[in-house]
Amino acid sequence: MDRQYDIILFGATGFTGALVAKYLADHAKIEHISWAIAGRDSDKLNEIKSGLTTKPDIVIADVKDADSLNVMASKCKILMNTVGPFNWYGKNVVKACIDHHTHYLDITGEPSFVADVYNSYFQEAENQKSCIVNCCGFDSIPADFAAWLTAKKLPKDEPKSLKGYIRTNATFSGGTLTTAIQALHMEVEKTSIKTKIKRHKDAPKMPLKIHYNKEIKGWGIPMPVVDPHIVKRSAHRLSDDFGVAVSYGQFFVRSSFGKVVKTVFPIVSAMFLVRFKSFRKKMFDKFKPGTGPSEARRAQSKFEVICIGKSTTTEARTIFSGGDPGYNETAKMFSQSAFTLLDLIKSKNIKYGVLTPVEAFGMDLVERLRKEGIRID
Repeated sequence: MDRQYDIILFGATGFTGALVAKYLADHAKIEHISWAIAGRDSDKLNEIKSGLTTKPDIVIADVKDADSLNVMASKCKILMNTVGPFNWYGKNVVKACIDHHTHYLDITGEPSFVADVYNSYFQEAENQKSCIVNCCGFDSIPADFAAWLTAKKLPKDEPKSLKGYIRTNATFSGGTLTTAIQALHMEVEKTSIKTKIKRHKDAPKMPLKIHYNKEIKGWGIPMPVVDPHIVKRSAHRLSDDFGVAVSYGQFFVRSSFGKVVKTVFPIVSAMFLVRFKSFRKKMFDKFKPGTGPSEARRAQSKFEVICIGKSTTTEARTIFSGGDPGYNETAKMFSQSAFTLLDLIKSKNIKYGVLTPVEAFGMDLVERLRKEGIRID
């Protein structure tokens, strides 16, 4: 690919985008990348640029201007997108990348958007030789890789159940909460797009209910997140690794039943209140994009994803853990995904289509993340 830039980061002025820009800047020389940051506000982009250790070029692009998206996509090998909510703004960016044979990565956690991109563009991306990978941050790299690595330790020909348990003490940005409100509204209104992946008749049943798990010494709460969609797609597409009869469920862990109630009650309340436009507006006004937890608060945050796999004769477990999940570690996972993809371009081992992180990056990303301090055992 003969392009002006290896990477363009779109949305660098957002809360998460600025953290990704810093990570890219700190690694630009060692990775030998040419790069740029992109957005619609040149003043804000220059402000971000001024604080970076390696100075990127600036590209002006707006999600509401198709021509600017096409120009941006034509300039780079890989477009990294942090502009959300993706349900509102993401699809045209993906289409511009496919039209220009450009590879695309994002950090969305929006199930409807992810399903829509997969349903709409898989064949077109494959034909255009574009690699499109959603969910390259905390959503959904830890869950996807923990499930894959666990499944690989179980006999391929045996039915297997995989349960992902997530612990974290992190807080979230305004943009993340705005996105969550929008996604919840779509789910309640039944406007969310789905991808149907046929369940194998021998796959173990997976009850998605609140339960106490003695192995992790905590309560598991099923959550309406994008990770199960990604893992199930990986299992469907990588049957040589997962086997064919696979069930997956994911649960958020709380240490006591009292904390379960404190977690579930606001979600149930929001599922009712989100139907009302006044409530959504109040939440959007309160949790504004561009705001988020302080550096000191992020330094105290951590996460752990434990995948417990059981087949007829064998059990296995994978632990994937690190620091602040939604921002510091997401910047790391997202950037290292891009670096991995550049390596695959150079070695001509890149896959095309709309792929999951495991499909696209495999063990290459695992080794990179381990070197960057993320625990994957």
